[in-house]
Amino acid sequence: MMKNKILTTISLLLFGITIYAQQENQSCGTSVPSEMWENEFQKLISEYKTNPKSQKQSSTVYTIPIIFHVIHSGQPIGNFPNISQGQINSQITVLNQDFSGNGFNSSNYPSNAFVNWVITQSLPSANTDSNGRVKIADVGIQFCLATKDTNGNLLPEPGINRINYLSLNLPNPSSYSTQATMKSYLDNILKPQTIWDVTKYLNVWITDKNSALNYTGVSSVPPLSGLLGVPNNSTDTTDGIWCFAKVIGSNNLFPTGIYGSPLVEGRTLTHEVGHYLGLRHIWGDGSCATDYCDDTPPAASENTGVPSSYPLNVGSCSSPSNSPDGEMFMNFMDYPHDPYKYMFTADQATRMQTAMLNSPYRNQLGTHGLCSAPLGLNNLNLNDNISIYPNPAKTELNINVSQNDINELSISNLFGQVLIISQNQNRIDISNLTNGIYILAITQGQNKYTKKFIKE
Repeated sequence: MMKNKILTTISLLLFGITIYAQQENQSCGTSVPSEMWENEFQKLISEYKTNPKSQKQSSTVYTIPIIFHVIHSGQPIGNFPNISQGQINSQITVLNQDFSGNGFNSSNYPSNAFVNWVITQSLPSANTDSNGRVKIADVGIQFCLATKDTNGNLLPEPGINRINYLSLNLPNPSSYSTQATMKSYLDNILKPQTIWDVTKYLNVWITDKNSALNYTGVSSVPPLSGLLGVPNNSTDTTDGIWCFAKVIGSNNLFPTGIYGSPLVEGRTLTHEVGHYLGLRHIWGDGSCATDYCDDTPPAASENTGVPSSYPLNVGSCSSPSNSPDGEMFMNFMDYPHDPYKYMFTADQATRMQTAMLNSPYRNQLGTHGLCSAPLGLNNLNLNDNISIYPNPAKTELNINVSQNDINELSISNLFGQVLIISQNQNRIDISNLTNGIYILAITQGQNKYTKKFIKE
């Protein structure tokens, strides 16, 4: 029997976290993909790695529009489970930071993290950083709140579809206390009656749940062409993600939200989106099994709670051995409390890029003009003759053209809100921006170019 490693728990008050509810330890209800599915996916990954066209596409920043179906029974907005727009906005920020490799606590990555694994596995330079560690990857995928409904009407609350389940004569989601009955409710009742076009939107349902239900999120895996009969494949009436409402959003970014401690930083949805884009659990759903990523050391089982320190569980696996670096507990596809996981790897990014390029319910996302921010473009670097530096930046951004050739610079967040405007300058002060991802728009005469940058 797999031994579950419950790690030493310390008070979350040390992290300044407000506790709003009972403990909600992360557990995932996503089904393990079949061997047939994985074999087919491996073929697509091999093609992705060797096809020059795929390599060119890997520089593309995909942007996925999300619609949150907020399921409630008439509670006012801002009252559980009918959570507020601000709490949902903070979740989008978390996703964009996590998938860019700039998430909360990523600066805690140990200075010698997995350097021995890099050497023993002969990992290529694309998988490592300048310190010789396994690299925290920028996945090249971002997210936005959908601005329009399925009929093309502007949404009064971007990215939100509030549904009173009583008005649709649907059962209370919290009446299902087992994984099997909850899955049946989601796939056969709730999703088919509320789902939006899966080729245009990532559907995320957020509800209350029964206290006996021991998981807080579940996702479909990317369907693959020609494998309609493979177990775990989603359909156009079931594809998407479900999460418990109290694990959505970030207490750090939106302190007045309603959260289930210690899952208070939005990492449950980060984890489930990983599954939605083809990732496996870091322990391979078996003792020292594979997750099909060479840059993630094997793990004996899931890590939960508060990890003691790095390296963790050294020598827990022997073939191959994870000694002396131990297990990658800080990976989003493991189960520690939210503040302790903060990375995807380059091989995980390759799996997700492969899904975006090939899965029929993934490869059209972001192509229908449903995002409010300029990230709806396939490639933000519209003029290769213009560059910005440094990137990431802390206090100031510079543009490599004369200030006489720039009419205006403007900076927007990922919701499309313009935060800073400057005229006739080739540099712009960003010291007052919070850490995160932004869009710089450069106006030259009648032309306007956009660049993505990271404030750190």
